Amino acid sequence: MLNEGCYSKSEKPCSLKEYLIKQIERDLVELKSLHVHTHDEYNGHQADTYIRWGRTKCPQGATLVYDGYAAGNHYSISGSGSNYLCLPKNPDWKEYTSGENYGTGKIYGVEYEVFSHKPYPKSFHNQDTPCAVCLTPRSTVLMIPGKITCHEGWHKEFSGYLMSNMSKVRGSEYICVDEKLETVPGGKASRDHSLVFPVEAVCGTLQCPPYVDGREITCIVCSK
Repeated sequence: MLNEGCYSKSEKPCSLKEYLIKQIERDLVELKSLHVHTHDEYNGHQADTYIRWGRTKCPQGATLVYDGYAAGNHYSISGSGSNYLCLPKNPDWKEYTSGENYGTGKIYGVEYEVFSHKPYPKSFHNQDTPCAVCLTPRSTVLMIPGKITCHEGWHKEFSGYLMSNMSKVRGSEYICVDEKLETVPGGKASRDHSLVFPVEAVCGTLQCPPYVDGREITCIVCSK
């Protein structure tokens, strides 16, 4: 069926070819009017988000989206996810089956594992880990391991130490945990579910120098 808007001056319908051409022209006009978002926009500028592990607030210049609980897979069990997530404090539920069920993934709260007084005070050992999701008005966020300052032209969001699951147990991602830790109130039960440990350099394939065997790796989150 031809569109009523496709008529000549003699009020006769256009040919199918003419109709299709006019339809394509209209579609092109509509496409040109669309604004494609490559990033979230923040106050008229492109923006990006990141997770500030170990803290409940965002640094100056960034906006708190939400704060919550660091969570991940069990430190000694394979399967399920390998990354850490920042779970919100006020979850929404839809369809569910209560109780532990067969054939599901699992996610646990994360505890700090700090056996010595470096790089963090030992008082944080076995404490539960908070997190904050932050919105920066800059469009690109980059975590740089092994650095405590950003490259020229980049803005520092926060710095700290690289942490992951314990070596020789189960693989996980590496995350940059803030150098000034906070904890989840009342979270010192030492359940040993999901854990994060400081990460140290191992010489061999890793070039030493500049790296030093057994030394904890720093990190920084930068934006631009």
